[in-house]
Amino acid sequence: MTINKFIKACASYDSPIGDLANDILGDKNFPSRKSEREILEYLDTQTIRGGTNDVFQQFLAEYRKKNNIKPIKITRRKK
Repeated sequence: MTINKFIKACASYDSPIGDLANDILGDKNFPSRKSEREILEYLDTQTIRGGTNDVFQQFLAEYRKKNNIKPIKITRRKK
């Protein structure tokens, strides 16, 4: 399942992850056509700014579990 499909599927959840998914879908700047890595970096940055990174980390863990992906750490690029 792609990250974009996972976001859409999560939007129906009555939970903080569902709330996050709905926020993502409403984000006019969301880079839906970028690579998975770019999307995850964007979401990590935005949720840190918005104070919801803990929910994003849960969302990310569910996405990886769903796709049987080993956990990797997202490293922030220094500017």
